[in-house]
Amino acid sequence: MTLVFLMRFWRLIVHKIAFYVSGGASRLKNLFEKDSFILQDTHLIVFDNPPLESLQKLANKAKIPLLEIDYKKLGLIQKERNRYLSATLLNAFKKYKITYCFCFGRLLLEGELLKVYKNKIINFHPSILPMFAGNRAIDKQLESKSFLLGNTAHFIDSQMDSGPIIMQSVLRRSDFVDYESVLSLQIPMIEQIYMWIKENRIFIKNHQVYIKDSTSTPSFFPNLEISNRGKI
Repeated sequence: MTLVFLMRFWRLIVHKIAFYVSGGASRLKNLFEKDSFILQDTHLIVFDNPPLESLQKLANKAKIPLLEIDYKKLGLIQKERNRYLSATLLNAFKKYKITYCFCFGRLLLEGELLKVYKNKIINFHPSILPMFAGNRAIDKQLESKSFLLGNTAHFIDSQMDSGPIIMQSVLRRSDFVDYESVLSLQIPMIEQIYMWIKENRIFIKNHQVYIKDSTSTPSFFPNLEISNRGKI
């Protein structure tokens, strides 16, 4: 174990993570299946599409509190749900001392929650934003015959899918098989972003996200087959 690695390890910041999920909670369940390191710091799951027995079993086994919201039982109509969810998340985050939230939900967050947790709630959207914001993002990409499909992780603000972008992943249209072809790319994104958070390497300037000591390089699709040092 090198000295550099040891110094990096000891700089890691302890966080309390929450997940807000809807639908089948597929990405969160995938993290459980691979026993991701992020679950060690997960202290709350909020799910607003109950019942989902498989998620309940996973949360119980991991001893992670699961807060379920059933809008129909609460008698809430569509336009009331965003406000109720946002207030519920804020109260739950305060109760469990949550520092960051990973968001895979269907509803827009609003109000005091976004002020208290500014740049602390990260949404994962299945398109290369700013293209194809909103619902049916994968379908819209396919219908448009886009050459590339992908995902965007961004901080949530008061507008739909418009917050500062942290990371994106891409998939060639020719490699698309089903929705999981796109959505599965979010799993390494989640883990990488959380490691950056733990290492305190993410900062924002002028609505632009920067990663300290990042070594990202441009990519070409298909890959280049010529040397950029020579002449044709």
